[in-house]
Amino acid sequence: MQAHIASCKASGITVKAYCLQHNINHSNYYYWQKKLQPQLLPGKFISITPQLFNTSVTIVFTNGNRMIFEAMPPAEYIKQLMA
Repeated sequence: MQAHIASCKASGITVKAYCLQHNINHSNYYYWQKKLQPQLLPGKFISITPQLFNTSVTIVFTNGNRMIFEAMPPAEYIKQLMA
């Protein structure tokens, strides 16, 4: 069933369509999808590290004007530009 789940995700079609093509009951598909997922301990947090990139940002207005920033400007500033 793990191979079917991977194949369905790679196919780009809906689960319903995949199950019809392969004569699989979609309830069984979802059961096994949940069963095969890695289980997390309840009440535990997972530590993640945000990925921050220093990259330029370009804003293109409908009139063709462009503003290029060397780093992401504050959201409030962009909001004022769009007003």
